[in-house]
Amino acid sequence: MGIGGIKSVLANKNIRFIFFRYFVYLIQFGNSIFIAKYLGPYFFGIWGFILLVIQYLTQINFGIPYSLNVKLAGFEGKDDELQVAYLGNSLILVFLHSVLIILAAVTVSLFNIPIFHKFSFYPYIYLVAITSVVQNLDLVFICAYRIKNSLALITFYQAAMPISTLLVCFFWKGQSLLYALIFSQLISYLLSFIFFLVNSPIRLKFRSVFNIQKDLLKNGMALLLYNASFYFIMIVTRTFVGYYFSVKELGYFSFAVSLAQAVFLALDTISFLIFPKLVNRFKYKEGEELFKHVEYIRSYYSLVAYLLIFSFLLAFPVILIFTPQYYASYKPFALLSTSMALLSSSFGVSVLFISFGRELLLGKIALSALILNVIIGWVIATHTTIFYALCFAPLITYFIYSCLLTYFYGIVFLKKSGFKEMFSNLDVRLLLPTLVLLISIMMDNTIAQVLAYLLVILLNIRKVRSLVPIVRRIIHNPSLFKI
Repeated sequence: MGIGGIKSVLANKNIRFIFFRYFVYLIQFGNSIFIAKYLGPYFFGIWGFILLVIQYLTQINFGIPYSLNVKLAGFEGKDDELQVAYLGNSLILVFLHSVLIILAAVTVSLFNIPIFHKFSFYPYIYLVAITSVVQNLDLVFICAYRIKNSLALITFYQAAMPISTLLVCFFWKGQSLLYALIFSQLISYLLSFIFFLVNSPIRLKFRSVFNIQKDLLKNGMALLLYNASFYFIMIVTRTFVGYYFSVKELGYFSFAVSLAQAVFLALDTISFLIFPKLVNRFKYKEGEELFKHVEYIRSYYSLVAYLLIFSFLLAFPVILIFTPQYYASYKPFALLSTSMALLSSSFGVSVLFISFGRELLLGKIALSALILNVIIGWVIATHTTIFYALCFAPLITYFIYSCLLTYFYGIVFLKKSGFKEMFSNLDVRLLLPTLVLLISIMMDNTIAQVLAYLLVILLNIRKVRSLVPIVRRIIHNPSLFKI
């Protein structure tokens, strides 16, 4: 790449955002290692439980950020006053939700709940509640900045917490580090909130309008049903590990989850940027042109997801050099990262459902997947002493969800139905090598693992090469992510 090409890259704020997210991604990846190393399996298990509670409190938010994101995308360039009204009413609703969180924390602190005692949670309960409140407020503001393609403060928000948690790892260990980690999260989210509030790209006007709040809640609950179901699939799985297995084993599992999420953080950055544009653009396409776009996005999104799995499973032994006590996290990491790749294969299709107002159907499919995951997780947890066996629950669930979504995609949009349509989105060229790799890892067969890597290269070499022009378009076309 010449000087002109480098200048083109640096001039593209979307590319700068992506590069910075890779930087944050590396910090996040390093955090997982340092936190696990300096906390040790026992306190890392408690840290995993604290994160679990925060996830619950930031997901049960009536779907307001999800609803606001779609509404603002639809109003962009058409009605600025409606954007102002919807942002203001979203903040009012989240404030009321925050009151409920604080009341819940006070109520829980008055009762003796066994699982909270098991994970020594009571000393941290109010810090966790306040951290969740501030994070929920941040999530509302991020919708506004995201729609306006104003990325600087979003970058700060996404970087502040990983950087602060990395810094505290060098000063504290054990339980002291646990407190430092919670405070670092709270301070990071609080600083972000102040910056968001002062520099809001959409004018703030706090006038309560019942119809707008009703609309936000109606669409939000449908989108919450969809989005939260997927978050809860992993959260419920972690809850089963925490309830049925030891604190130390939850530490191993939490380490595997942290690494798997770090791996897919880079891919999530692209979907974060492009989602509002896809919602807006899909509305104005129809027929074969629309479905070609959906397939194009789904196909390449899946390819990148599976390539990430193979790359980081290959690198896992290097991670074990620094954290040898977490060798037991290798197999759950392989299973969990594969389940996330399965989910990614439905990205383009799910955006299409949202674009055409089919959030409720999407939510029902996702809720069915969550219920299935609970059933499978409970059966596995009560019939095995191997903690990572629970990772098969989300793996099976995401596979079935992907098939169900494709089935309804065929009925609603393609006007096709049948058993064959359920599996039309599954790419054998990616699934076959992945299946061989998983089996070989479970059986500790190194030769079969080498075969899996050869298969994924031979079966996908042409498609991998076709990624090059796509990367060039992203670099040289700054308007790619704009609505």
